[in-house]
Amino acid sequence: MVAPLVLSLFFPLPNRDPGPVRDPLPHMKAPTPVRPASLLPLAALWLGLLLPDIVLGNPIDLLGLSSKAGGRADAATASCSGGECLYYNPGRLAFGTGFSLFGGLQGQTSSFTLPSGSVAIHDALYAHMGLSFALPFKGFLKDRIRAGVLLSSPVNEIGYIRMHLPSDPFYPYFENRTQRLILVPGVSFLLYDSPSLGRFGLGFGINYFAGLDGAIIGYEGATRSVEARVFEEVGGRFATTLGLSWERGRFAVGVSYRQAFGVSFQNVSFNHVAGTDINIDLEAQSLYSPHTITYGFSYRAPNYSLHLDLSEYLWSYYRSPFVAMESQLPLVGDLAGELPEASFNNTFGARLGGVYHLNSDLKLSLGLSFEQAMVGSQEGVSNLLDGHKLGFSTGLSYAFNAHLHLHAHLRLVALIGETHTKRALRTDEECGTIHLPQGGDALMDEIPCVADDPTTTGFQTSNPGYPSITSGGYMLSGGVTLEVRR
Repeated sequence: MVAPLVLSLFFPLPNRDPGPVRDPLPHMKAPTPVRPASLLPLAALWLGLLLPDIVLGNPIDLLGLSSKAGGRADAATASCSGGECLYYNPGRLAFGTGFSLFGGLQGQTSSFTLPSGSVAIHDALYAHMGLSFALPFKGFLKDRIRAGVLLSSPVNEIGYIRMHLPSDPFYPYFENRTQRLILVPGVSFLLYDSPSLGRFGLGFGINYFAGLDGAIIGYEGATRSVEARVFEEVGGRFATTLGLSWERGRFAVGVSYRQAFGVSFQNVSFNHVAGTDINIDLEAQSLYSPHTITYGFSYRAPNYSLHLDLSEYLWSYYRSPFVAMESQLPLVGDLAGELPEASFNNTFGARLGGVYHLNSDLKLSLGLSFEQAMVGSQEGVSNLLDGHKLGFSTGLSYAFNAHLHLHAHLRLVALIGETHTKRALRTDEECGTIHLPQGGDALMDEIPCVADDPTTTGFQTSNPGYPSITSGGYMLSGGVTLEVRR
């Protein structure tokens, strides 16, 4: 499954929404009937074949891109340079000169509390690379159009995902947001350059990866076990990064917009059970990166510089982190699995960074960051965990000469814990009146109360978040980046 995804990076297919599910094989004969005892083997087969290679999100949202801006908390919307601008603000790419190339590694260790113990971000090591250069135009367009490419990826795989049941406690902000390759080509234009009014740059980048949809047809094999024929389509998925930048003297201002990016997957399984057609439609979207609008400000003095980014993250557009399932049953018709409502809040984030020149070759960077919690109240079935994020970062940059620079950084992100208390629909001691909490979601009593059976009295649930659940944890990351300028 990985090979088609890799090939699709270099041979793009058209972008389109999955749309309504249709029969992918209208010209083929009906498959041999299947008569399993239940649909569980089919579901397990589908998950085993497809889920390991479904990918969304990107590692830069969580770890930052590189050590170039990592030491100042990634406050780079008005101060980025080279290929990193394709993520932070493509408009500033036009302000570069000559040829720029950087590459390096980042690592992280993390721990987040769960009722059953703790969980960590899946991958420990990530690689990154960026390239920028001027397009060889003459005349008026000379040195006014620059292009570049940005790449970041986990070292061990191109993509990985782990889905959760609706009641599973997990951290949607930290889990399943770093496990995919991100590839962003882009171009930037120097719109205006005046000694009195300053420079204006406009640019855009294309965040690209592959999506997956198709069908699985199950039939009875030679050993009476369920065998499958898989027909999948790998299609391109695109999202845009736009940036506008202004710079005059020591001051710079920038604004950028990163479009929400998530590679939905959708599959339908056609099954013939005991002479009856049963179709299962599965659809999900996870590892979501929200619409993001960032305003950046920068001031450069001879021996220091200050940088500020203010961001709004539009998480409210995120549908759900759970897998939706629909099925068609004989004599019953269409059935759909009921998922808990997952509401996400739009959040605000701030990043403040500073760089101080210790000498002509060595620079010290410091940074602070804050981002609000994206998850709302968890009073019902779901146990989505989050909290306000507070980050501290520092870094060093050393110039071997005018062309070769080495950057290193460390970052600590602390998750300020939140406690969610569950609400319960319960009966009184005589198994009579059901007490309804006012407003919000609530848990149901899983064993109905029977008046003459004392084992059924009281509220009983298997939800791991009952009676309350608390979030908390940290992520420690760092890296090195080598940069070449010509």
